Amino acid sequence: MAWSGGTYTKGNNVSGGWVGDASVGIGIEAGRHDTQDNDFATGINTCLTKDGQNAATADLPMGGFKHTNVATATARNNYAAVSQVQDGDYIWLGTTAGTAIAMTASATPAITAYKAGQKFRMIIGAGLGSTGSVATAATININGIGAKNIVNNEDSTNPTLGTWVAAALMELVYDGTNFRITNDPGGWLTYTPTVTPTAGSASAITTSNSQYRKKGKTIFLNFTIGWTQNTANAGTATCTLPVNANSNGETGSTFINGTFSGWSFINAATTLQITRYDSSAAGFPIGGCSVRFTGFYRSV
Repeated sequence: MAWSGGTYTKGNNVSGGWVGDASVGIGIEAGRHDTQDNDFATGINTCLTKDGQNAATADLPMGGFKHTNVATATARNNYAAVSQVQDGDYIWLGTTAGTAIAMTASATPAITAYKAGQKFRMIIGAGLGSTGSVATAATININGIGAKNIVNNEDSTNPTLGTWVAAALMELVYDGTNFRITNDPGGWLTYTPTVTPTAGSASAITTSNSQYRKKGKTIFLNFTIGWTQNTANAGTATCTLPVNANSNGETGSTFINGTFSGWSFINAATTLQITRYDSSAAGFPIGGCSVRFTGFYRSV
């Protein structure tokens, strides 16, 4: 008779078992005994073994109880311990390898495909720094299953130089096509502005506090620059900055008016036009000149 409705019943239970048989004069007969033993075997084989020799053949209701003292999972089809989920084990990639525009990383357990909604966190091994050109997309390849583009979250455009720095923490979420940056992995980067007056020449150029930082598509700038000019310049001087930006932002300073020219990458001759004002005349007079700037621009 074996298992029925979650209860095991032996085969000769209806007759009262062996005691019942004896009470009606039935001796131990081979056929009845074999039937009973086979029934035991069927019942036992229906149970799960604690050493894992057999497997479930249907869903197992837990009746409101839980598995306890579980080991940590090592494969994608294992139960996850709460500690592993809470600690972020499955979304942590460690420090990326490869280059800044072709990163590689490994998830543990290894993923076998990308799926929309996947989230990963990592330490950046190589920053998208302040020199060089990024004319192509930056990618990441996880567990060797294929490179996917890394894009800005707000508009899925390619990141430009300064978007992330080495040793920063970056979080990516796969949208079904690309990995989107969902945090701010940037940091302050230094650069050296240069001055090219539209008239005359500049000498004794000094700079300080020259930094920029990208956050999404916003570029924050700080610089102080001074120089000596040998010819009065009533127009503008060009301060070349390694920053990719346009003029749709806040200058953040009463000392200058600013516009960016060009729609190029950070190091591709993007320039900030600056004009100095004083109480006597517009432009840059002969002698000492200086400009301070703190503000931000939106990048292209």
